[in-house]
Amino acid sequence: MAYSCTDLVDDVLNDMLGRGWIKSSQYGPEDTGAQASAVMAAIGEADHALCLAADAKQFHAELIDAVETLTGIGEQHGVLALANILYLHMALLNDTFIELSVEDAQSLAFVRALPSGARWWARVKVLDASTH
Repeated sequence: MAYSCTDLVDDVLNDMLGRGWIKSSQYGPEDTGAQASAVMAAIGEADHALCLAADAKQFHAELIDAVETLTGIGEQHGVLALANILYLHMALLNDTFIELSVEDAQSLAFVRALPSGARWWARVKVLDASTH
């Protein structure tokens, strides 16, 4: 028996359900339009997550190329700078940002000198003294 389009749709839906990428409540069993919408939305979300992961990976690579070791960051810029690097890395993964005081931002300023420094620094919000 040949593998049909229906078999393909069922396999894709079942796989995505099993992975938790879609929910059966998003579509009816005969609603192919809603099925397609659920699958396409899941693909879009997965693509976004992959892009964020690629950015975080690039940040890490640029950082290690610049400082050689993570302990070097702590030794040269202080342990708070090292902690803020980890927070910035998570912000890249989660599509968010970190908030830093002016002083903390100065200790992390070396990030701007990385090849994609402006891109990474866009995830940093520097708080002025009046926001504390």
